[in-house]
Amino acid sequence: MRSFAKRLACSASILALADLGTAAAHAQTARTSEQAADQTNVGEIVVTARRSIETPPEQIKRTATGVVDSTTATEIEKTTDTTLAEALERVVGVSSDAFYGTSDAGYVSIRGFDSRYNSMEIDGNPIWFSSQNNRGAQINMFPAAIVKETSVYKTVTPDQDANSIGGHIALRTLRAFDGGSKPYFTVGGRIGFYDQESKVHDTPSGSIYGAGKFTFGPEGRLGVVIGGNYQRYAGSDIYGGVDTYTQASGHDQVGGNLYFDSAYDRYTENTALYAKVELQATDSLYAFVSGNYFDETKELYLQREDAYIASGGARTITQTGPGTADFAGGEGQIREYDYNMQRRAKVVGAGLDYRMLDKGVLVLRANYTDFYNDVLTRNLGDGIRLSGLNGSYDLNGDVPDVTPADAARYDNTANWVFRNTAASSGSASYNRDQILEDKVTSVRGDFNWNNHATARGLGAAAGASWTRLDRGFDQTQRFYSLPASYGTLTLAQIAPAGATMADNDAIKMDWNSFWDILHANGTVRTDLAPTTDYALIEDVAAAHAELTFAGAGFHLLAGMRYEHTDDTTHTANLVSNVVTPVRRDFSYGNWLPNVQATFDATRRLKLRAAFTKTLGRPDFADFAPGLTTTFDSNGVQVNNGTNPHLRPRISTNYDASVEYYLDDGVLSIALFHKDIAGETFSERTENRDASGQLTSIDTIPLNTGSARVTGVEVTAAKRRFGFLPAPFDRLGLSANFTWLDGTWNVVFTDGTTRAVDGLRNQPKWLANLQASYDAGPFDLNVNYRMRGRSFTGTFGTTSVGDRWIDGYDALDVKLSIKLLGQLSASIEARNLTDSYIRQTTGTEDSVYNSVGAGRSYFAGLRFRY
Repeated sequence: MRSFAKRLACSASILALADLGTAAAHAQTARTSEQAADQTNVGEIVVTARRSIETPPEQIKRTATGVVDSTTATEIEKTTDTTLAEALERVVGVSSDAFYGTSDAGYVSIRGFDSRYNSMEIDGNPIWFSSQNNRGAQINMFPAAIVKETSVYKTVTPDQDANSIGGHIALRTLRAFDGGSKPYFTVGGRIGFYDQESKVHDTPSGSIYGAGKFTFGPEGRLGVVIGGNYQRYAGSDIYGGVDTYTQASGHDQVGGNLYFDSAYDRYTENTALYAKVELQATDSLYAFVSGNYFDETKELYLQREDAYIASGGARTITQTGPGTADFAGGEGQIREYDYNMQRRAKVVGAGLDYRMLDKGVLVLRANYTDFYNDVLTRNLGDGIRLSGLNGSYDLNGDVPDVTPADAARYDNTANWVFRNTAASSGSASYNRDQILEDKVTSVRGDFNWNNHATARGLGAAAGASWTRLDRGFDQTQRFYSLPASYGTLTLAQIAPAGATMADNDAIKMDWNSFWDILHANGTVRTDLAPTTDYALIEDVAAAHAELTFAGAGFHLLAGMRYEHTDDTTHTANLVSNVVTPVRRDFSYGNWLPNVQATFDATRRLKLRAAFTKTLGRPDFADFAPGLTTTFDSNGVQVNNGTNPHLRPRISTNYDASVEYYLDDGVLSIALFHKDIAGETFSERTENRDASGQLTSIDTIPLNTGSARVTGVEVTAAKRRFGFLPAPFDRLGLSANFTWLDGTWNVVFTDGTTRAVDGLRNQPKWLANLQASYDAGPFDLNVNYRMRGRSFTGTFGTTSVGDRWIDGYDALDVKLSIKLLGQLSASIEARNLTDSYIRQTTGTEDSVYNSVGAGRSYFAGLRFRY
C-alpha cells in the first residue's frame, strides 16, 4: 500500500498531466512549459508536477521544447497591472495595443504581429471570441488577478492552434493539486483614484479578488478550486488631434478639424468567476470539469471640441512658425461619440486522462464557449457649432491647443447651435447597435507514447481535433433629425447648469439629455444593414502527428499538422439597391511542418532551434459580409465588398535561442525571422470574357501582399543578488529588450505596391526594466516600460500619409508591506512619467491624435493562507 504522501504526489502528477483542456502532447512532453515543475516518477513513466503553488518563469521556460516566455501571479503582484493585456506587456516581445483609441490596453501584439495573428486559450479552452472585424481575442476582459500563470509560446508545437504567426497565449488559473493537498486561500482588494477622474461616473475605482483550493474525499482524491474578481475603474484621457494636413512653406498646416481641450471618458466594470472540480480516481486516471464566467460593462465617451480651420473661401491661415499659426473664418465644432459595451463570456470544459499501454497516455477534451458582445454607438453627426471662429493654434505640446480671439463669445454655450441634418443624410446623428454572438464548440483526442520530459529513445504523439465557431453579427443603425417645428437646439439647453466652454465642462457629460430630446422629438430612419449582417459557421478540423527522439541532454521533434477549414456564411448582397440573401461556402486545407530541437550544452546552457509553418485565417470583415453591386454608364457590373474565397496568410518561421540558467534567473537571447505570404489587401480587378469584353469590375480583398519580420529578444533576470555585500544583496533586477525589423509589402486598389517599414502595430523596439528591493517587511518594485516608434497600420500612397505612434515610456512603482502574519498592504503609482500615446503623420511627423491617461494612485490589502 502506497503511503498517503506518495499518493498525493501521484495526484499532483496526474493533474499536471491534464492541463485542464490542453492537448495530450502538452500533458506528457517536455515542451509543455505551462506544466514546468519538479519531476516525479509514477510507475514506468515520468510526468511533470507542481510541488509548490508558484513556478518561476525561468523554470517554465527551461522545460519547454520551443521558445516560451511567461508571467506568473507572483510577478504580476509586483506591478500595478489590472488586466491580462497590461500584464503581458512586461513579457519580452509583447506589446499592448489601444482599445477603441483610449489609453487602455485592449489587445497585444507578439513579435510585431497584432492580435489577429495570434491564438489564445484559458485552462485549455480555446478563446475564439473577438470583434466582428478580425480574430484578435479581447484579452482585456481577463483581470490580471485571476492569472496563475500565462505563457506566450513563440514557437508552437504541432498540437497547438496554427493561427499563431506571432504566438500562442496560454492562461492558466489555480489548480486543486498545486502545492499538493494543502489548502490555499488568498483574498485582497485595492482602491484609488486617477489624476484625471471620470466626469461621467462619480464613483471610486478599485477591485476585490479571492481564490482558494482544497482537496477532500477518500485519500484526498477530489479537489475543488474557486476564484473571482470584481473591479471598477473610472478615469479620463486627455485627447487632441488633427485629422488632415496640407503642406505650406515647408510645414504641415492644419487642413481640416483640429481637436483640442477634449476628453475620452473611460468606465469599466468587470466580474470574473472561475471554478474547477477535479478527480483522481486511480493513479492512472484523472478527470475534471471547469467553468469560467466573465461579465464586463464599458462606457467610453469621446467628447471632442474642435475648430475647422482649413484654408478656403472665407477661411484663412497665416503660418507663423513650425506648428503654430493664426486663423480666421473658422468654425467651432463639438462632436461626441460614446460607446456602451456589454461583453459576457461563459467557458466550460471537461476532460479525462488515462495512462495505458505501458508508456502511453490518452487524453480527451471537450470545451464550449458562449460569448455575447453588444456595442451601442451614439454619434452627434454634424455636431454642435459656432460660426465665425478666429484665433491661433499651437501643435507643439502633448496635445494641440487653440486660443480663440473672442473668448467671451466662445465660452457662452448659448452661441453653440446644433447642426440639424435630415435623417436621410449620412451626416445625421445616429445610434448604431452591433450585436455579436459567438458559440464555440471544441473536442479533441490525443495519444502520447514515451515523449515525456525525461523519456529516452523514440517517442510518438498523434491527435485530432474539431472546433466549430457559430457566429452571428447583427447591426442596426438609426439616424435622427429634429423637425423644423422644434426650433433651435443650443448647447445651453443640454449642458450641465452653469457650465461654460472656458474649461470645457460644458461637453464633459453623459449626453443623455441631448439624446432624450432627439428620441422624443426627432424623425428617424432605420438602416438594418443587410450587407453588414452575417451568420457564419466555421469548422476547423485538425490532425497532427510527430516523432520525438531524446537522449542525455538533447530532444528532437519532427511533426506535421494538417488543418482543414470550412466556412459557410449567410449574408445579403445589395444589387442595384435590391437586397438579395446569399449563402456562400468555401474551404481550404494547409499542411504545416514543425521541426524543433533542444540541446543542453552544459547543466546551465541550453540551445534551441526550430523551423515551423503557421497561418493567419482571414479577417471576418474581409470574407463574411456581403457585396454591393452597381452598374456603370456602360452597363458593366461593379462589385465592392468582401471575398468569400479568401485564403489564410502563411508564415514560414525560423527560430534559434541561447539560454543560460541561473539559480534564480536566466540570461537568454532569441533570434527569429518570419516570411508571410498571402497578406490581404483590397484590389480592383477587371474581368473579361473570351473575346476580351469587360464583364465586371471587382474591388475586393485578395491574397496579394506579403510581409517579413526579423527580430532579436534579450532577457536578463535575477531575483536576488545574494552574492553582493549587504545591503545590496536584497536587490533584484529583471530586464528585457526586443528589436524588430519589419517590412509590409502593401498593395493598393489599382494593383501598385509599396513597402512600409513596419507591420500593423509593430514597434521598432520594446524594453522593460524591473528593479526590486526587499528589506524586512518592505518590498519595493519599480517597473519601467519603454517602446520605440510604432507603425499603426494606416498607410498612404507615399510615406507622408503613413501614421505612426511616437515612442513613449511609463514608470510604475509599488511598495508592499508585510503587516501581520500573512496580511500585507501595498501602495502604488502608475504612469509617473505622465506619458502620452501620440500618433503622428505628415512631412514633419505632426500630431494626428494624442491620448494621455495621466497618473493614478492606489492602495491595497492582501491576505494569503
